[in-house]
Amino acid sequence: MPVNSLARCVLQKKLAGICVVRNARDLIGLACAHYLRIGFGHIRIIDDGSTDGTYDLLCRLARKEKRVSVSQVSNTEFHQAELMSEMANDLIRDGYSMILPFDADEFWNVSGPALEARYARHSEITFLGNWVNFVNNEQAMNPRPFYLLGIKYRAPVLDDADETTITQFKRPWVCSTLPKIGFKTTRPVELRKGQHALTVGPSERDSNLYEVFHVPLRSRSELFKRALDREPRVAPLREHPSTGFQSSFHRRAFLDGRVDDVWRANSADWNGFLDCYGRPVALEHDNRLRTLILKSYAYVALRYRMLLP
Repeated sequence: MPVNSLARCVLQKKLAGICVVRNARDLIGLACAHYLRIGFGHIRIIDDGSTDGTYDLLCRLARKEKRVSVSQVSNTEFHQAELMSEMANDLIRDGYSMILPFDADEFWNVSGPALEARYARHSEITFLGNWVNFVNNEQAMNPRPFYLLGIKYRAPVLDDADETTITQFKRPWVCSTLPKIGFKTTRPVELRKGQHALTVGPSERDSNLYEVFHVPLRSRSELFKRALDREPRVAPLREHPSTGFQSSFHRRAFLDGRVDDVWRANSADWNGFLDCYGRPVALEHDNRLRTLILKSYAYVALRYRMLLP
C-alpha cells in the first residue's frame, strides 16, 4: 500500500518501540539503530541495572536523537512484564497507538510505514512475529566490535525442539521458536512475560505472521550471563517450572560443567552445522541479519557520527 510523504510523516508519530535491557552494550545500539532506520516514531528503553556501559551508550544516543528516551532502574528481580506494560501505557497516553515490544537481541523484519499503513483502518489489533534464530560461529567466545557481521547461518525449526528435548540435552535451543507480539490500541494493556502475548489488550489478531530475527546465544559468554545473572533474577518470580525455562536450563548446564556442549549445540562450526550433542544439524545459509546489522551500523555512523561497539 503506497504511503505519500505527508501521510508517512504523520503515521510515524504513532508507532513506538519498547525494550527492557540489561548488560547488552554489544547489541542495544544496533537494535535502536534498526528501529529508528525503519521509521519508528519513538523508542523508549528501561535499563535494568546494567554494569557494562549499556546505560551510558543509550544516554549518548538519546542526547543525539529525540526519538530515543531512556531511564534506569535497579531491581534484584526481573520484573520485565511490569516494566514493559508501564512503558507501553505511558506511550499510549502520549498518543502512540501502535507499540512494538522488542528485546535487545530481536530485530523485527518490518517497515514502520508499512505496518502503520496495513493497520490504518483498525482502531485495535494485535499482530505476531516468529523468531528466526541466527547463530554465530563457535569461535565467538565474547562480544567484540563488528562480530555480528560474521553471522551467516540461521537454525532450522525442529518440531521436536521443545522444553523436554532441550533440557534433556537432545535438541538445540536455537532450533525452537516462539511468537512475539505487537499491537495497536488506545487503551491500557498488560503484557505477559517475554512479550509473547497480552493479558489485557485487543482481541482481534492479524493472521499475517512477521519474522523476528533473533540472536539469543550470540557468543559463548552469553551462556554464563544467563546462568549467573539472569536465572537468579528470574527464579524468585517463577510461578511454574516452564516459565523462563531457558535460563534455568543454562544454569544447570553451568553447574553440570556442560557449557561447552550447549555452546557447540547452538553455534556454527566451519562447515555450517550445529554439533547437537554428538549429532550434526545442518544450518541454513542466510545473510539477511548481516545485511540488517551493516545498515544499522551505517545509519548510526552517518546520522549521528557515532561508532557502536
